[in-house]
Amino acid sequence: MSALRELRRPSNLVGLGALASIGAAAMLNLWFIDSLGETSFHRIQAVWLLVGLVSGGLLSVTSVDLVRRLAAPAYIALILLLSAVLLFAVPINHSKRWLDFGPMRMQPSEFMKLSVILALADVFDRARATAPWTIRRLGWPLLLILIPFGLINVEPDLGTSLCVLLIGGSMILYEGVSRRTIIGSALVMLLLVPLAWTSGLVRDYQKGRVVEWASLDEEAVQSRRIAPASQPEQALWAVGSGRWLGRGMEDARTSVLRHLPFVYTDFALAAWASVYGFVGTLGLFGVYFALLWWALHVADRAHQRFDALVCAGAASLIFWQFVVNAGMVMGLLPVVGLTLPLMSYGGSSVLTVMMSCGLVLNVALRRRAHG
Repeated sequence: MSALRELRRPSNLVGLGALASIGAAAMLNLWFIDSLGETSFHRIQAVWLLVGLVSGGLLSVTSVDLVRRLAAPAYIALILLLSAVLLFAVPINHSKRWLDFGPMRMQPSEFMKLSVILALADVFDRARATAPWTIRRLGWPLLLILIPFGLINVEPDLGTSLCVLLIGGSMILYEGVSRRTIIGSALVMLLLVPLAWTSGLVRDYQKGRVVEWASLDEEAVQSRRIAPASQPEQALWAVGSGRWLGRGMEDARTSVLRHLPFVYTDFALAAWASVYGFVGTLGLFGVYFALLWWALHVADRAHQRFDALVCAGAASLIFWQFVVNAGMVMGLLPVVGLTLPLMSYGGSSVLTVMMSCGLVLNVALRRRAHG
């Protein structure tokens, strides 16, 4: 009964309500996208949402000690799977990201995000630092971040590799680092960016996306109107076509969405904005922030450091995917190929987000037991 009372807390109802609302919006949006052509993404996504609901539900009642014991084996297993992707996966759109297991396709890099969260939470909790971390003491946590970052970037998958880096960095900041470490790390990053650009670590097509994004203004778009529009341009036109209240489904079906590649994955937000406009998009953003608030609220009230770190990591996973995807759809960031949590089609991504939320619920339901 105590777990049921915890479930009925207003904060938990807000979080679970936000999660359900995003899932419903995803189904409606993918159903509309399927109406643009002969696809059935919404039906497959419904199956993945159901599997994610079961997986997240199981994690919400699983012993946290068992989760901690499995953190290291899961991390090692996913490193091996990422290596197998590079060796054996069949390239799709010039990148190796998926492993086929019979009728199922798995993207190990998605699950690596959650694995990094659990591994870092375990390391930081065991260290139990009483003072802010220095760069010397961060060697092992940084290694846990940089190994998967490198393997994923080689696939190549710049978006997911950057997401792993951002999640890890967010957890380090949440744990607490010295001011000198923050300043030193920022300076190192500033030096590494031009080095990566000139050394070949950033591939030519990735450079092209950055250059295209930097020139994505009204004058440049008008000057290229004769040529076929690029993905970022088409996405901007789709978002702008929704205006304040949206075009509605019937009108939006005749828009640029029919010609926008990957509208069911990377650019799902463009379809939503075209149909529901600024007001509908703002409402969707509000639901995402309600989900983030819930995760951080649970982290703030967790009695165990490991629990707080896991919740903070889950919040950072959702936050960075949301910010990067929304930014690239609206032309604020270069296109890096990162999905919008739950709204974009993809089984591995859905499972990762739902399992992360399941762990947050696990912490929320155990607060009274520790109180």
